[in-house]
Amino acid sequence: MHRIRRALPSLTALVAFEAAARNGSFTVAAKELGVTQAAVSRRIAALEQEIGRQLFDRRNRRVALTEAGYDLFASVGVAFGGLADTVDRLQSPQVKLTVAASVAFGHFRLLPLLASFRDQEPDVDLRVISEDSWAAPDDRQIDLAVRYGKPPFRGMRVVGALEERIIPVCAPQMAQRLGSLTLSDLAHRSDIQKIDSASPEPSWLNWAGWFQQLGWRGSFEAAKLHFSSYSDAAYAAMNGEGVALGWTHLLERPLADGRLTAMDLPALSPKERHYILIPDRRQPTPAVEAFSRWLASGSPEPTERYRDQVEV
Repeated sequence: MHRIRRALPSLTALVAFEAAARNGSFTVAAKELGVTQAAVSRRIAALEQEIGRQLFDRRNRRVALTEAGYDLFASVGVAFGGLADTVDRLQSPQVKLTVAASVAFGHFRLLPLLASFRDQEPDVDLRVISEDSWAAPDDRQIDLAVRYGKPPFRGMRVVGALEERIIPVCAPQMAQRLGSLTLSDLAHRSDIQKIDSASPEPSWLNWAGWFQQLGWRGSFEAAKLHFSSYSDAAYAAMNGEGVALGWTHLLERPLADGRLTAMDLPALSPKERHYILIPDRRQPTPAVEAFSRWLASGSPEPTERYRDQVEV
């Protein structure tokens, strides 16, 4: 008998173990597998007996992996993931690529440029998931993700990055009306309506954070127009409703085509940036590598120039 067949435990037991380890619960694993909780418990107990090591600490209604359990889960996760990827690839002759990004990044950065990628890679069946929740590390369908922040990112490996500058932006007509402004003007003038939004990413800056990182220590007029979506905040600025914070790589298209203009004020160069990520347990496919290269270098630089750049 082949060594693998002698060494491997029951596949049914390994499936039950993987589901319980991933979910941190025998009950949730049972629901996922369509069996009873008792069946999952029996399969894992049989697996522990066959291996000769305890894989879970049972703590009242919770379970936690032991050190041996973590070792086995790491191997089982890679093996099952590789099998699922291979079967999926064999079942579909067309190359599939699923990309996840925030709603704002998908709207402002990806959509205006996708035609050029499709021209380069016509055989790639591309699927874009735009969501502000961070599901990429746990969703095996996602081949590549874009995330704003600083590494490390759980379960993901960095393969590229887009540097950002953050500067107040508004409609060109408003910029012309306001004329030359100082930071003090922006902070105190009540006729300059600041636009703010909920954060699509954990390290996203609001006005308070922007002033603070610039070193401003005085008071400032708070934003009086708030949106749950950064995309809506950017469109409000385009429509002349006020001044919003602009991530220049994210908004390079509306900055280049004149829908927005960067105000003559200092620009932050934050340590955070938009990172291109792939699952750390998978080798990048040719489609992933092609998309990464295209995303990192496939668009023109913004036409706006920035007077000051403050690194933070």
